[in-house]
Parts: sequence; C-alpha cells; structure tokens
Amino acid sequence: MKSLTRLIDRWTEALTPERLRNDITAYKRVRMFILSHLFGPFLGHPITIYLFLNDPNPWPHVHILGVSITLFWFFPIALHFFPRRYELLAITSVANLNFAILITSYHFGGVSSPFLMWFLVVPLLAFFYLGSGVRTSVAIFSQIVIGLGAFYAVYLMNKSFPMHIPLSEMVDVTMISMLCASLYIFFMASYYASVVDSQSELVKEIARHQETMDDLKTAKEEAERANGAKSEFLAKMSHELRTPLNAVLGYSEILLEDAELDGNGEQIADLQKISAAGKHLLAMVNDILDISKIEAGKTELYLEDIDLDQLVEEIEVTARPLAAKNTNVFEVIKHGELGTAHLDLTKLRQATFNLLSNAAKFCQNGKITLEARKAERDGVQMIDLSVRDTGVGISEEALASLFQNFTQAHASINAKFGGTGLGLSLSKNLCRLMGGDITAESVLGEGSTFTITLPMRAQMPDAPEMSEAQVDDALREAATELRHLNEADKALSSGAEGTRTKRTVLVVDDDPEYLEIMDRMLRKEGLSPILSTDPASALHLARAVRPALMLFDVLMPEVDGWQLVRTMKNDPITANVPVVMVSIMDDPKSNAPQLADGFMSKPVDSAKLRKTLDAHLAKDAA
Repeated sequence: MKSLTRLIDRWTEALTPERLRNDITAYKRVRMFILSHLFGPFLGHPITIYLFLNDPNPWPHVHILGVSITLFWFFPIALHFFPRRYELLAITSVANLNFAILITSYHFGGVSSPFLMWFLVVPLLAFFYLGSGVRTSVAIFSQIVIGLGAFYAVYLMNKSFPMHIPLSEMVDVTMISMLCASLYIFFMASYYASVVDSQSELVKEIARHQETMDDLKTAKEEAERANGAKSEFLAKMSHELRTPLNAVLGYSEILLEDAELDGNGEQIADLQKISAAGKHLLAMVNDILDISKIEAGKTELYLEDIDLDQLVEEIEVTARPLAAKNTNVFEVIKHGELGTAHLDLTKLRQATFNLLSNAAKFCQNGKITLEARKAERDGVQMIDLSVRDTGVGISEEALASLFQNFTQAHASINAKFGGTGLGLSLSKNLCRLMGGDITAESVLGEGSTFTITLPMRAQMPDAPEMSEAQVDDALREAATELRHLNEADKALSSGAEGTRTKRTVLVVDDDPEYLEIMDRMLRKEGLSPILSTDPASALHLARAVRPALMLFDVLMPEVDGWQLVRTMKNDPITANVPVVMVSIMDDPKSNAPQLADGFMSKPVDSAKLRKTLDAHLAKDAA
C-alpha cells in the first residue's frame, strides 16, 4: 500500500499546478481532486460497458453516461491551464457526477435503481475537494436538492420510469455497481487516511521541533542570565580586582625610587620588570572590566559639547610620537571645519586612541593617516574619523570576527605584537553606546582602514526602571550614608591641630594599602598627609584640618567621589581648597574639570604626584 501511495503521490505531484502548492491545506485538496478524477472513470466505465451490451436500445442515454464519465479525465487538464478556477472546476465536477448518477438511475430502475448508491459519494468528494466551509455545504446541498427535484419532476411528467432492462435482470450490474462504488470509496478513504497519518506525523515532528526550540530558548535564556551574572559580577568587582594591582604598582614605585637612590642596578632592573608587568596586567583588567560593564548595562554616558577641531589637534599632538616609535609618518586630513558635537569626550578619545595605537603597533616604516569629515546620512549629521595605515593588513576571514572579544587577526599576532584582542571590541561597544559604530576594511599585506561613525548629537539611553529590590537597596545606602555623616570623625588624630601650619594634604580612599603608599610618597615630598578611609566624614575632616590640597578617590563603595567634590565645593569653608580626583579609570568623567581642580589616574607614581603637587600647591601658595 505504501508503494502504491508513493506512486500515486508522484503522479499527483506532477499534475498539481505550481501556484497551488504554497498553501498546504489547498495542496492536499487539489491532490485528492486529481486522484479521484484519474481513477474514478476506471470504476465507472464497467457499468457503462455492461449497460451498452445489455440494453436493446442504448441510444442516447448510455452514450450520454459514457461521455459524462469520460469528462472526469479532462478536469485535471483544465486545472493545469486554469489553476485560479479550482473551486469552479470542483463544483462543476460534483455537478457532473450528480448528473451521471441521476440520468442512469432514471433510465435503469428509477427509485429502485442500483446506481443511486453512488449518491453517497457526492458529499464525500465535495468535502474532499472544497473543505467543510459554509459556502461548500450550501453549494453541495443545493446541487443534491436540485438534482433530486429534477429527477422527481421528470417522473411526475411521465408518470413512470423507462424500463430498458427489467429489474430482475439487473442483479449482475447491481453487484458490479456495489463493487465499484465500494472500491472507489475504499480507495479514496484509504488515501485520505494515509494523508491524515502523514499529517499527524508532520504534526508530531513539528511538536518535537517545538520542544527542541523551547529547550534551546530555555538554554539561551539561561546562558544570557549566566552571562549577565558574569558581567554584573565583574562590573561590581572592578574596584576589588584593580585595588591589589594598584598596591603592587605603588609599592614597586617606592622600592624603585629607593633602589635608584642606593644605586642598586640589579634591583632597579627587576623592579622595572615588575612595574611593567603590573601595568600590562592592569590594562588587561581594565579592558575586561570595561567590556563587562557595557554588557551589564553599567556604563554611563557623559555627553557634552565637544569642539571636534580642537579634539583632532589634541589627538594629533598625542599620536605623533606614538606613530614615530616604529618610524611611521603620521598625517592628519581634515575636510573643512568639523564644528561642535554632543558626545562623550572620554569614550570618543579612548576609541580613537585604540585605533591609532593598533595602527602604530602593526605598521612599521609606513604611513598612518587620521582623516576626519562630516557627513549626512538619512537626514542625520554624522562625524567620520578614519584611521588608515600601510601595515600588515588583515585577511577577509579574520575581518569577520575581528570585533569579537579576545580575537586577533591571526594567532601569530599575539606572539609577535602582544595584546589581548579586547581593544577593538571595547572601542566598538563604546561607539555603539553613543549611537554609532566602527567598520573595518583591509587588504592583506597592504594595510587597513578603521572608521568611527558617530552622530553629531548622541542621545542619552533611556534609564531602566528600578525594581522594588533596587529601590530598597538605594534606601539602605542612603540610610548608611546618613549614619556615616552623623558619626563623629575618628580619623583626626590628637596632633592634627598642630599640623595646620604645615602644608597638609587630605587623602580619602577606601583602600588602606593605597593610603599607606600615599602617606610614604607625600612624606617624602615634605608634606603632612591626613588619611581617611571614610568618605562620609571627609567634610568634617576638611573643616577641622583645612588642608592645602585634597585627593579623593572616584570609586568608593558608599559615597561617590564626584558627590564628595560637590559637597566640598558647596561648603564655604572648603570651597577654595583644590581637589584632585584619583581613579583607576582614565578620566572617568569628561566633565572632571568643571567638578574638580585636577585628575590623576592610578597607579599614582612619584612623577604624577610631584607634577600635581607642584601645580596646585604652588598656585595655593601664590
């Protein structure tokens, strides 16, 4: 049966019009239509042949029956040429079947005709062809009623049925009719059952695929939750991860100065290696944590008006010696006046320097070009910053994954040039935060071009709504801050009153090891440091000590450093005291000059500290 079904499928598939294959439901009905019209006449013509041989006068009623049954073979051909008329052809076919049954029954047996049993086939085929809609039901029922009405009307007109063959002699044709009708219904029902079974298998397969899709969706959501938890963890742990590195770098700086004073060359070389390795590790940690903060949605934009022409000039001054390290020529091309943009200066500068640093690293004895231009795309003013080099270039395969985390153009790149493969990914994410992007073009062995594209006026992303748990956390933090502000200042030593005549520096940081390093560095410079790990009590300390300079950490667990600066600047006693912000990030807020008097990045070495002290203490003394 399966082999026969497959054979029939091939025949009906070949005869089905292309435009009727898109709708799976209509497709199945069309195949049933074609199948019934291919095999129906084979089961109807045995009756025609019997009647033709046994009727003494077969003209014209037997010939009409033969033509009517033969016409069924032409319906699939008509469907091929008129696929848009499928419903009309189906209704016409059912009407033709009605006609063949009634004309044969009228001439051979009347209401006792053995051919009336074929009437059971009519609604079956009609619903196979057209479905069970209201319009189909009305059309088929109307045909049956009209046909039977005409049948009875002709009887009433003649008051009798013709008797071409006596009923007593029609036993053989009755058996033939019953057998053919049964075979026809059996064949069509079997094929329909096989279609239903295959559809059931398809439904089961769809259900299995749906279960697989649900499992994949659940796994994807779990992976996203895990990735979000990882990013959230790293974003929250940024301070804890960087603090030990700052201590390593700070103490190595102190030991390096002592070794230089003692003239111990062997220790100097070792300490320089420790310092270089620590700075490299800190740079990697910074990149990883910056990317994690972006993924966790913890990165904020600090938008301000930027003079792009001035920014390009500043970048040129900084990048020229960077390019000269590998004897590269550095060129800046600016297409007209760039004007003012509303962007995050720090993030734009960081992304640009990442591209310039890569170009300087992978290009030797070549040329590096920074090109800046304004453009308009879809009615939006954009700024394009392109960094072009004549370096090693990148293959097409490597370009596809170049902006993924921890990805480099080739495995040999890391061995020869170093790096973590995070710079480009971080730069791209920073640009996307501002509504822009970075694109890359490259030819292996000829060079690369990386282009930063940003809107001239970036939009601040919508702030996420706070959950009840977040509101509770914020309230707890506020209560803790209030408690700290009300506590008596315990950091002021008993001899603090006597230090006011000296050049006193107030240092506030939550890391005790960093405070110890700053204490030693400041004392070497002949200053008197006042140290505190409690930012909430900093205002009390500043009022009591009245220092000549204040150094505040930016990232502290309970009080934000910038909030502390605002508090100091709004207090009349401390408003004129210079404040220098210290952070593990490079210039974490572009509006630092408006809030504080200066900025230093961790790790703080002697040269940075001395430069800051000379600038602010000299100004204070003047």
